[in-house]
Amino acid sequence: MGEAQSRGAGRIGWIDVARALGACAIVLLHVFVSTNIAMSLSTSRQVAYTVVGIVCCRWVVPAFFMLSGVLMLDSQRDMSWERVWKHVRRMLLVIATFGTSFACIEEVWVRLRDGMEIGVGIVAVIVRDVLTMQTWDHMWFVYALAIVYLLIPAIRALHAKFGDRGHMVLTLVLFVGALVIPTLTGGPTVLGPISSLFWNVAAGCACFCVGGCLRRLELSPAVLALGVGSAVIMVVVSISGIGTGAGDRGFIFLQNSCFACVYAVSILLLLRWGIGALPLDENGLLRKLAHESFGIYLIHPAFIHVGLLVVGQQLMVPVLYEIVFSVVVLALSLMTSRLLRLIPLFDAIL
Repeated sequence: MGEAQSRGAGRIGWIDVARALGACAIVLLHVFVSTNIAMSLSTSRQVAYTVVGIVCCRWVVPAFFMLSGVLMLDSQRDMSWERVWKHVRRMLLVIATFGTSFACIEEVWVRLRDGMEIGVGIVAVIVRDVLTMQTWDHMWFVYALAIVYLLIPAIRALHAKFGDRGHMVLTLVLFVGALVIPTLTGGPTVLGPISSLFWNVAAGCACFCVGGCLRRLELSPAVLALGVGSAVIMVVVSISGIGTGAGDRGFIFLQNSCFACVYAVSILLLLRWGIGALPLDENGLLRKLAHESFGIYLIHPAFIHVGLLVVGQQLMVPVLYEIVFSVVVLALSLMTSRLLRLIPLFDAIL
């Protein structure tokens, strides 16, 4: 979402394009993932989902962290503690509103499905789910981002004291510890919500710091080669896992993947080179998608869940189904986000 970018004046064209494309890609990715979970798909369909998902979508989450890093680690940008706390508070409000709503939907749905009684005690369960980060899966990003924001003063202080070289060392340490090692060891060991949050924050912080380095990194054949190579490795390892019955080897392309991070760097540098910094047309679709990218991220799983309840397998014409479903979910999420902005509280957090 790169939501640290100021609203209105001073918008940066390539960052808005990245946010708009990211919103589209995350919807497509979750259509793939949710469909694969909800329905029995052929192996060829699973492979197609995996390949398209990796090439078109898996750069997005690392890129969202990086975009915040590009903006918030800019030494010319005012990032006082008051400003940092404003961003943290925004994430906490998102958790309190969207996170609670999703937890409520989940608990009510489970009880209705299992024929259980819905009583006052459900409130305590919902509060517990929100506090222990057990609301809908995609909300992990918001929890992690809130903590990464809290670390901004320390990261900027280190940069101020040790300069660009010090920031590069910090970024390298985080990259190796939070991304390379988990990828090479088959993913971080997750013991529960707290352990999962730790690794997500570590990966997010690493990508955030990589974003801080992007201002000094130029697009080059070597960077493009690393990006393409990373995508190829993710595809090959994942497909081989499906072929051997070991699954899609998610550790190779999820948020803790060093290959997904490198791939995201190449995508962002390519966008910066091709789009430039000039602001987008204020009335254009890309600008609107960029402006609502965070809202789209938060809202879209609800429409995917509803869609899967009404779409039977007989309606799943390959390619057409994925395109139509994704476009409809994207359009509904965009409209819902814009409507929610009519409410002051939601306008402040979206």
